[in-house]
Amino acid sequence: MPLARRPILLIVLSAALLISGCAIDQKKEVARYQNVLRANLLSNEPAFAPAFAPAQPLTLRQALDLANRQNERLAVEGENYLQALIERRRAAAAFLPTINLVPTYSFRQRVQTGTGNSSSAQTTTLDVPARGQINLFNGFSDVARLKRDQRTIEQRRNLLLDLQEQVLLETARVYYDTLRAERSAEVLISSLKVQDARVRDIIGRQQAGLARPLDVAQTQAQASATRVALINAQKDVRNGRTILAYLTAAPVLDCPLVDEFNVPSSLPPLPQMQATALANRRDLLAAASAALAARQNVEVAVGQYYPSVSLSADLFLYRESFPDERRWQGLLQANLPIFSAGLIEADVRTAWSQFRQASMTEAALRRQVGQDVQIALQNLRSAEQRIAELGVQLQAAQQAFNQADQSYNAGLATNLERVTAQDQLLSAQLQLTSARFDRTLAYLESARATGRLRWRLENTPSSAATIPTTVP
Repeated sequence: MPLARRPILLIVLSAALLISGCAIDQKKEVARYQNVLRANLLSNEPAFAPAFAPAQPLTLRQALDLANRQNERLAVEGENYLQALIERRRAAAAFLPTINLVPTYSFRQRVQTGTGNSSSAQTTTLDVPARGQINLFNGFSDVARLKRDQRTIEQRRNLLLDLQEQVLLETARVYYDTLRAERSAEVLISSLKVQDARVRDIIGRQQAGLARPLDVAQTQAQASATRVALINAQKDVRNGRTILAYLTAAPVLDCPLVDEFNVPSSLPPLPQMQATALANRRDLLAAASAALAARQNVEVAVGQYYPSVSLSADLFLYRESFPDERRWQGLLQANLPIFSAGLIEADVRTAWSQFRQASMTEAALRRQVGQDVQIALQNLRSAEQRIAELGVQLQAAQQAFNQADQSYNAGLATNLERVTAQDQLLSAQLQLTSARFDRTLAYLESARATGRLRWRLENTPSSAATIPTTVP
C-alpha cells in the first residue's frame, strides 16, 4: 500500500480517537441519586427550592427539606449508589463485543547483505486492524456478576434511604432540642422578672424592718439560680442553632422556629408496628439485598471451575506486514482450568463464608428491628404518661405557690416556704415544657424504628397544624 496514504490514515486515526472520547454529564449523574432522595419528599415542593432567607420562619418540614437537599453525607452515600449503577452497567457490558482500533508500527535496523550492499527489505511496517472481541461463554460467572450487581444496587439504594431517615431524625432532634431550650429560656425569663421584683420588694421590707436578712439572702439566691439556668438555656439555644445551621447548610441562626407538627392521638398495636418495620426498615432491606448479593458471589467463584470460550477477529484497515493481501483473521480460544493450586477453592470458601456472615447480619438486624420498635413505643407511652402527671404536678405547684405567697404576705408563712414553692413551680413548668418536646421526638423515633419516618414527613401538611390521627 503506498506510503502517500499514511497521512490520510493518521487523520482517520485521530478522528477515531476524538470520537471514542465522550463527555460525562455531571448534572445528570448527580440527578440519579437526587431523584431517589427527593422522590415525593415534602410533596408539592419544587425540584429546586428558592434560597432560604435568614429572617424567614423555619418549620420542621422546611428544616428537613434543607437537610435533605444540602447535607453532604447524603451526597456521599448517593455517590455509592451511583457507583453501584455503574458496576451493573460494567457487568452487562461483559455480554457485548468490544471493538478497538489497534494500530501497530514496527521498525528494525537495516542490515548489510553479503555483497556489501544495504538490504532493500522494508524496515518499517504499519498495520491498522480493527479488533473485535467477545466472550462466548465464561462459566456462568458473568450472569452471576450481573445478578450480584443488581442486588448491590438495591442494597445501596436502601442504605441511601436509611441514611436519609437518620439525617432527617437527627435534624428533627436538633430542631426540637433548640425549641425546648428556647421555651425553657422564655419560662426562665418570665420567672426571673417576677423574682427580681420580689428581690426588690424583700429588700424594701428589710429596710422597713419587716423582713430578716435571711429572707433577702434566700430570695436573692433563688433569683441567681434562675439566672444561671437561663444562661445555660441560652447557651443550648446558640449551640442548637449552630448545629441546625450545619445540618441544613442554611442561614438559620436567627430565624424563628415554628412548631407545626402534632403527634397522632393513637398508634397501632406493637405486633402491627413490628410487622410494618420488618417490611419497611431500609437497613433491614439493605441487609437482605447484601445477603442475596453475597450468594451470587458464590456463583461467581464457582464459575471459575467451568471452561471459558472467547472469540476475537481482526479486520485490517491498512496493512504493510507480510502477507499484506490478508485483510482479516480470527481466533477462537478456550480455557479449561486443570490445576489452580487451590486458588479457586479458596475463592469459593471465602465466598461461602461471606454469605454466611451476611445472612447472620440480616438475622441479627431482624431481631434488633423488633427490639427498636418495642423500645420506641415504650418511650412514647412513657412520655405521654409523664406529660399527664406533670400537668397535675404543675397545677398543684401553682396552687401551692399561691397559698405560700398569700400566707407569707399575711405573716402566716416564712419566706423559705414561699421560695421553695416558687422553685417547685418553676421546676414543674420546665419539666412540662421539656416533656412535650420529648413526646414529639419519641413519636418521630418510633416512626424511624418502623421505617416510616419519611412517609410520615411526606404526609405532614406544609403549613398547618394537624396530621392524620392514626398511622397505617
